[in-house]
Amino acid sequence: MHSRTSNRATLVTLATAVAVVVVGVLAAVTWWPGGTDDEQEGPVETVFMGDSITWADSTSVTGTPGEGSWVRWAVSGPRSPWRFEADVAVPGQTLGEMEERFERDVLARRPEAVVIMGGTNDVLRQLPLEVSVESLRRMAEAARDAGARVWIIGPPPIGAVWGRSVAPLAAAAEQVAADTGATYVPVAGLTGPTGEWLEGLSWDGVHPTEAGARALADAILSALD
Repeated sequence: MHSRTSNRATLVTLATAVAVVVVGVLAAVTWWPGGTDDEQEGPVETVFMGDSITWADSTSVTGTPGEGSWVRWAVSGPRSPWRFEADVAVPGQTLGEMEERFERDVLARRPEAVVIMGGTNDVLRQLPLEVSVESLRRMAEAARDAGARVWIIGPPPIGAVWGRSVAPLAAAAEQVAADTGATYVPVAGLTGPTGEWLEGLSWDGVHPTEAGARALADAILSALD
């Protein structure tokens, strides 16, 4: 009788120990980074920094972006990694001018993620590449150090009529992303043999039409797939 009681007690002890181990493993899986889909997947609250290509016909920083803004189409579908928080783009600005207000307009919102598309005006004004790139680098570093995920979107094309190339800036921006741990997103599939926007996608060789904004958003999301 004593032996049976002892065996039962042993079995109960073993069962309890197994249960504790199982619960511990499940808790560890839930806690460990990458352990649950809910924690790692799904759009993140994002602030978008840029110039007129990003702002376009928008009328509100926190309202729905205008139909001419690629942001509107980039955040509206199931493929997007971003949940719209704010579009703080300012038409005509260079990367240096964006940097001057980055803390106030972006970091003060404490976003989970930051998307930067800029440099078109730097190229059009023929500003020194190294100066523009350092502004981009400092913004990416500041966002990263604040705990935000960072995406750097490559510059969209500029029509040949402007006599400018975005290729050097694109290469430099990709290097900045690599150096700072940001995700670089190239803009591809929107140009013809001469490097200009495809017909119907831009009304002046720089700014996209609504169709161009949709195509730009699709190109960006496709690069992320």
